[in-house]
Amino acid sequence: MRVCVVSSKECWQEEDGSWRSFGGFPLQMDAIRSLFGEMTLLVVRGARRPGGIPLPPARVVPLRKPTGTGWKRKLSVIAAMPYYLFLLLRHSRDADVVHVPLPGDIPLVALLAALGTRRRVLGRYASSWETTSRTTVMNRVTKGLMRRVAGGRNVMLATGVGTGEPAPGMRWLFATAIGTAEVRSVHPDLERPPREPLRLIYAGRLSSEKGVEYLVNSIRLLREIDPRLVSLTVAGDGPRRDWMMSRLRESGCEEIVRFAGLLDRGGLIRELLQSDLCVLPSLTESFCKARLDAMLCGVPVLTTEVGFGRTIVGEDGERGWIIPAADANAIAASIARIVRDTRDWPALRARCHSYVTTMTLEEWTRKIGEICAAQWNMSLRDGRLCFR
Repeated sequence: MRVCVVSSKECWQEEDGSWRSFGGFPLQMDAIRSLFGEMTLLVVRGARRPGGIPLPPARVVPLRKPTGTGWKRKLSVIAAMPYYLFLLLRHSRDADVVHVPLPGDIPLVALLAALGTRRRVLGRYASSWETTSRTTVMNRVTKGLMRRVAGGRNVMLATGVGTGEPAPGMRWLFATAIGTAEVRSVHPDLERPPREPLRLIYAGRLSSEKGVEYLVNSIRLLREIDPRLVSLTVAGDGPRRDWMMSRLRESGCEEIVRFAGLLDRGGLIRELLQSDLCVLPSLTESFCKARLDAMLCGVPVLTTEVGFGRTIVGEDGERGWIIPAADANAIAASIARIVRDTRDWPALRARCHSYVTTMTLEEWTRKIGEICAAQWNMSLRDGRLCFR
């Protein structure tokens, strides 16, 4: 079977002709490809950057990057609609299934194009299904459309681990970038005590919705308590990087914070293996994969309740701790308490590592395959969807 994937994820082409991207996208696309066999990837062409992970074997069709941000970006997509529609309709017609990771302006257009050509659709909403302060008008439109078309030839999934259905005809699906082979190859030292100062790590995009402003302010507060209490590694990049560096410099915290930049998978794992606590103060999430990445390396997580945070960390001290969103004082107080309280760190690390073994890419792929097979009246043979 042939699957056409349309994503607004930025990818770039190396000098050797290979295509790369970052985060869990390449790994998840390889998992999707394994369900179908042939894949065409329509992605936004972005600037080349260091690191990155190769895209899976597929026909890659680069799309023109919209200009601007916010409504300016939306207007640029509308202005270039004939260009986008031509490519989206052309490749949708050639596929048996169209997969659209949502939300996103170009994937939303692709969803409408696929519905118009009556192709089977696999829609996957990868942002917060619950309405938050960060939910936009376009998010509401996208979720409304998914609710309306769910069922029959349209498989609609929402990222999360909730009970029941996110909407009639829809299913929950967790998110991960961790494969079984990686679980077997990563060997954290579960017995080691926490370091002094406690090694904190933030892993993810440096943007406002991730709560990085509150993380920076909490580091300033911790430094005022004791400059030797913690150190922080920032693994990632994004629009708030310059602001973060400037703010840390102004508050005299630059000597205890290190910016590791955008890391490939191996680099991220190496940083996590040397860390004691992963701090992820997100304001909105669907199902934050960075939480699982940290736990794979035996690192507990200090995070907010958004994106099923409580489900992932369990009770406080089980696999991490929950903090209120948008509260730098609460972040600092929680970290200071974690440093000073006596706890069984080996047992805590072991619980984190064990939890991840149930949430692998293989399990993620199997669930998608079973849902699609049942809804499309297909069979799943050797992990691949087939017509009966």
